[in-house]
Amino acid sequence: MTALSAELAWREGDTASAIATADRILTEGTDQDCLAAGVAAAAAAADGALFDAAARWRVIATSLTGAPAVAAAARAALAACLAGDLATATEDLAGARSKLSGAAPRGLTVLLDGVDAALQAVRGEVGPAVRKLAGLSAATVPADPMAAEQWGDLAVTALIAGGHDSTAVELLEIFADHPTPRRHLLTAWLHLRAGRLAAARTEIAACTTPVLRRDALLAAAVTIGLARRTGDEESLRATWRRVAPVVAGVDLEPLLLDAWGELSAGAGSAFERDTIVDAMTAAVTRVNAKWCTETDNWWRVQRAVVAGEKTVLVVELTVEPRASAARMWADILSGNVDPVAVTATADRLATAGHPWDAMALCGAAAARMSNPAEARELLSTGRALRARIGTEESGPTDGLSKRERAVGELLLEGLTHKEIGARLYISPKTVEQHVAKIRQKLAVGGRAELMASLRARLA
Repeated sequence: MTALSAELAWREGDTASAIATADRILTEGTDQDCLAAGVAAAAAAADGALFDAAARWRVIATSLTGAPAVAAAARAALAACLAGDLATATEDLAGARSKLSGAAPRGLTVLLDGVDAALQAVRGEVGPAVRKLAGLSAATVPADPMAAEQWGDLAVTALIAGGHDSTAVELLEIFADHPTPRRHLLTAWLHLRAGRLAAARTEIAACTTPVLRRDALLAAAVTIGLARRTGDEESLRATWRRVAPVVAGVDLEPLLLDAWGELSAGAGSAFERDTIVDAMTAAVTRVNAKWCTETDNWWRVQRAVVAGEKTVLVVELTVEPRASAARMWADILSGNVDPVAVTATADRLATAGHPWDAMALCGAAAARMSNPAEARELLSTGRALRARIGTEESGPTDGLSKRERAVGELLLEGLTHKEIGARLYISPKTVEQHVAKIRQKLAVGGRAELMASLRARLA
């Protein structure tokens, strides 16, 4: 088999054959046009070795000219960006753009724009990044199979990292006709965060095709999260023994810092926990963004909760509801329990889409109360907040989806399609498609009739 056949095998999803062929060709030194080297670089990224992938793509970029060199430099920039090396990624992207000609293929400009959006996302500029990525995911050119990430998946990941879980769910619904292992795993991660444990297990089981280690890391975080929430220590230790080899050697992605935090809270030993924590600290330092520091500090609190520490230093947590929850956890661990304040904080957590965390907060507070009646009341509150999951999933029965209702409400506010897209992190064209579906479901024609029907249903 030739280097070209290795690249074709990779593009078609036959990763095992592609990697084996590429390695043989690289060993023989017969790689023409760096095709086998490109497969090796793409495989490194898929295996979670993002720094190695970026370095490989840089070597390839210096060995080629024209559009192939630009593409290699852009792929290097994307891998570095996903690993949180923003300074190097920015340099790689600038170098790629400097080599771009006016006659560049459309797919190449999409790749460069996607890398630029990825940089925005990691810096914490979620809104602009997601709008750009969502638009690129619907571009007329196919996604670059040699790049480390697809734009739609990256948009969902950025939303989750920014705490916009409900919008991430809605964006995944748009991609429902094109399921991939990564999308199943992102859906499972969202279910876990919301406390929908059975649904998370279902999505993990839906990944029937083998996944490479970068995706397997996310599956490991979900699996550990499920084991943690059962409260079975033996099951958690057994689960960790299964996932530990997956975690070892994977480069930490800042946009998945919450997933690494989940792993750190469920680590099987102090050594493994400290190794993960060190990786998280290094990533936060590299990125140097407020959102990253906030996420890291949240998991510092969660590890203190798991360890049963008596005091927790809550620093640099300002984004709600995690900021209030962290302060409340600190009070509970120190034995200072105010049931009214606990209930209020738990309610904010549940409203923000984290009913399992709300229930855990109530349970921990109840365990430290001396008044049995108040403790029972808090436990009852926790169960009620946890039960919100079922009632919220049932949703309204007017025939409109949650996304269509959101679009309709903004239409009633007088927003344009562009303004609605900006508010919901979707493109104006997607808004137009939602409006068309709303018209169809409501059986209306003109705008006046549409608005009147929306007012009647959404008032």
